[in-house]
Amino acid sequence: MTLDADMRDHAFRTMLRHVEKETTDEFTSVSTSEAVEYRDRETAALERDRVFGEVPFIVGHGSEIASPNEFLTRRLPRNNVIVIRQRDGGVKAFVNACRHRGAQLVEEASGRCRIFSCPYHRWSYDPSGELRTVTLDDTFGDLDRERNGLVELPVEERHGFLWMIDNAQRTIDVESWLGPEMDAVLAGYRIEDLVSVTPQSFDRPTNWKIMQDGFLDNYHVRYAHPNTAGKVLHTNKLALEDFGRHFWFLAARKSIDRFIGEDPASWDEGDIGKHTIESCFLAPNSMILKHATHVELLTFRPYGDDPGESVMEMRVMAPTTEATGLDQEAWDRLWAKNWKIMISIIHDEDFPILEGSQQAMRSLDAGTMRLGRNELGNHLFRRELERLVSIEPGET
Repeated sequence: MTLDADMRDHAFRTMLRHVEKETTDEFTSVSTSEAVEYRDRETAALERDRVFGEVPFIVGHGSEIASPNEFLTRRLPRNNVIVIRQRDGGVKAFVNACRHRGAQLVEEASGRCRIFSCPYHRWSYDPSGELRTVTLDDTFGDLDRERNGLVELPVEERHGFLWMIDNAQRTIDVESWLGPEMDAVLAGYRIEDLVSVTPQSFDRPTNWKIMQDGFLDNYHVRYAHPNTAGKVLHTNKLALEDFGRHFWFLAARKSIDRFIGEDPASWDEGDIGKHTIESCFLAPNSMILKHATHVELLTFRPYGDDPGESVMEMRVMAPTTEATGLDQEAWDRLWAKNWKIMISIIHDEDFPILEGSQQAMRSLDAGTMRLGRNELGNHLFRRELERLVSIEPGET
């Protein structure tokens, strides 16, 4: 077996034991947190600069800017940015601001253009970021055009995803950040061969840590989703591999019960994929859920200086029409149905609970909160976040 196959086989055996004995993987102890952590502006500033300004995180999928000059824009914790495909197939990212008087260059969420033209005084820039035109330059005065192109930010395409560090003073190395174990897991998924299906962005009146915590928690499934996910997924059952910064875990569909007591020699990797959901937490803010037919990506990040505001992005990465053998109409129907299921669970059931949590955190006497041993993924997320926030800028 490969390392991945060994890991999956071990996790599958562990999951069957958990289902049979009503157990789960656990952290070493109960931990505590305080409501102020979700409303404090100084804490939010540290997270903005020492987390998102220091380490790589995902901002999109490469298929979203598949051709030269295709771009997308994002509101990140420190900067508003443009990410654009270059003529040579590479990717660059820039602060979405003209170098003249700081006007926003692009308002659209995505598109294609051969030149960025400022709406204010019509300065223009190539997709490479170079300053191309200064209007009425004979009266403007001396200007070094080579030093006044768009401000470039570190970006890298790896495993199909577009990764950034939200800091012009940093360099990016996604392979190093992921570490050998998680890099190998993502390489095995071949997400670069998939296409992104109608990515959606949601502004939420909720701290980004509350949002992220909600999607690491397998404990709530039966209670928050009794008529949707709770019907098909086991609650409070997790088999997890901790890689340090990141972790991989297995959740089980109730159909896994048929394997209890069976000879492991009768299993194959297809059984594992059909009856479980693989998930990866990619620090600091991303969740990958690998299903038998597709991959889902959920990301959570703050923006601006209000700790009670965040952006959640959802996307499905699916095989192409050619790979599935479906015509475009059938392919569209399939993934529209998938989106409807996702929205019914996340938008209609998770969001109201998480937004209510943020409202509760505004209470000055909310009291100390506790995280149980069974909430292992949440402990590991907080462990990495605390580590990053404790490191001085530039030393990550």
